[in-house]
Amino acid sequence: MRYGIIGAMPVEIEKIKQNMTIEKETVLHEIHFYEGSYEGRQIVLVTCGVGKVNAGHTAQLLIDKFAVDKVINVGVAGGIQPDVHVGDVVIGVSSTTYDVGPSIMGRYFPFVSNYEYDPEVIEAAKAACESITDRSWKYVVRPTITGDMFITDSMLKEKLLSPFPDAACIDMEAQAMAQIAKIYGVPIANIRSISDNADDEATNTYKENEAIAAEIAGTVLLETLKRLPA
Repeated sequence: MRYGIIGAMPVEIEKIKQNMTIEKETVLHEIHFYEGSYEGRQIVLVTCGVGKVNAGHTAQLLIDKFAVDKVINVGVAGGIQPDVHVGDVVIGVSSTTYDVGPSIMGRYFPFVSNYEYDPEVIEAAKAACESITDRSWKYVVRPTITGDMFITDSMLKEKLLSPFPDAACIDMEAQAMAQIAKIYGVPIANIRSISDNADDEATNTYKENEAIAAEIAGTVLLETLKRLPA
């Protein structure tokens, strides 16, 4: 089993990169792919850059060129529910876009408005979180939403949340990766830690908590890999 791990930014993959054994580095279109292993699991690790276009492009390269069996998106996100706080972990069950209406997405190829995540990885991630007994954060298993904006406006957050009342967090990449994975028939998952509250204070909150949230997400990802087939 070969796992493709994607983060948008270097800080989001740093924990994994530090702990894996890197055997080969490949550069494609200025994107660095790190092939190696962790606890007997074969990994291809990469950063894609922010936004949906970068995310989809890198996911396609990962699947096309490195023949991964599963893709896991790891990183930070903005919390959009009152019970989801900075540092908490969101294990995604599905993802959709807020900036392209789900009804529109469902009418055009690949005819999916809401992309579901891999149950095997979800269960492994839940077990991983439970195994971290000294954690100061909680985890939730809920939908996520994606769009090409970093949200720093409380009123806008409420407006975006209205059509997606169950969504726990908002990001800029996950749905695009899920769409590519769906087209290729490759299972995908999404593990995020909350870096900010997608509100008027988000810029400052993010700066203060980016590294901490990325560390938490990376730790959960590593524990998740231990619970997945080698």
